[in-house]
This record gives sequence, C-alpha cells and structure tokens, in this order.
Amino acid sequence: MPGSARPSAPGQLRLVHAFLLSADRESGRDDFATPGGMRRWLAAQRLVAPNAELGEEDRRSLVELRQALYELVAAGSGLGTNLRAVSTLNEAARRIRLGMRLHPDDGYRLMSEGLGLDRVVGDVLVAALSAMAAGNWSRLKVCANPACGRAFYDTSRNRSGRWCSMSSCGNRAKGRAYRRRRAEARPTGASAEAQDALAAAAAG
Repeated sequence: MPGSARPSAPGQLRLVHAFLLSADRESGRDDFATPGGMRRWLAAQRLVAPNAELGEEDRRSLVELRQALYELVAAGSGLGTNLRAVSTLNEAARRIRLGMRLHPDDGYRLMSEGLGLDRVVGDVLVAALSAMAAGNWSRLKVCANPACGRAFYDTSRNRSGRWCSMSSCGNRAKGRAYRRRRAEARPTGASAEAQDALAAAAAG
C-alpha cells in the first residue's frame, strides 16, 4: 500500500516483519511458493548465499514457521491464542542450535549457530525473542481487516492501532460500520421511502 502503509518494524524485529510480509493474503503473492523463490528471498535478505542448496522440504519447513509466527502475532492482536503455533515454534527452537555470547554493551546476545535452513530459522527466532525482551514485540500486529490480514508495526503512542493503513483498510472498516449503523437506524415502510425522497431532493 504505497504512501499509506505503516513503516517497517525497527531493529531486529524488521526481519520478523519482512518474513511475515513474504506472503500477501490479499493478493495471493507468496515469495515462498517455490524453492527457487524462497532462495531468492533469503539471499536478498542476506540470510543465505545465492547458491544455497535448499529444496522443497526446506520450503515447507519455512512456510510452517512463517505461519506459526503469523498466528502468534495475530494472537497478540486480539485474534485469539493459538497453542498449535506456540508448539510449532517451540519445536523449531528445539531442533536448531541457539547459543549465547556475552557482550560489553548488551550484557548478552543470542546467536544462531546452525547451518543452512537451521541458521535461517535461528536468525528469525533470535530476532523474535530479542524483540520480546526489548518490549516492542506487541507492536507487531495483524490488520483487523479479514480480507487483508497484513502484518504491520503499530507506531501509535498507546499501541491501539488496528489497521495496516488508515487510508485503506481503516477507512473501509469505518465505512462499513457507518453503513451498518445507518441501516439499523433506518425506519421501514413508507417512512423509509419518504426519507429517501427527502434525501434525494436535498442532494439535488
């Protein structure tokens, strides 16, 4: 949504945000639809070398991880808790190698030490865990417009944002709510016809 979408998430959370945006539910675009597309996306993010040997099984694993993270973010957006997503992420964390390194400024840092796809999964999970520790994970949300469902970073002061874009999804939702209230308040029968006639006359 050029010119209207919210900005990308900052810091390490930017990787998680980009990972979720690799699929667009509204248009049907999916950068992970094929192993080749997945490799190109990962290489563009500098997560793997352009000639990395990743195949269909890796693609399915990465799609499963993305879906689990999406469901976790959706749960944080008030769309319900998903225990299956939590289980999937815990299993992914169990399979890969995560290490910890002391750091003079940060105290410690989590590190992804695996190879191939394990390194990719580790980098994404480390980014998510770091965002949770920093307190900005809850700003990553899923658009409340069911037809959109786009992940976005909420920059509002009180973290109350619900739409990926107020000029598109937000305005459409407000329009639907207005029409619904108008329909509920509208009288029936002859009174409704008279009201429509008066409204038409005023408009003309």
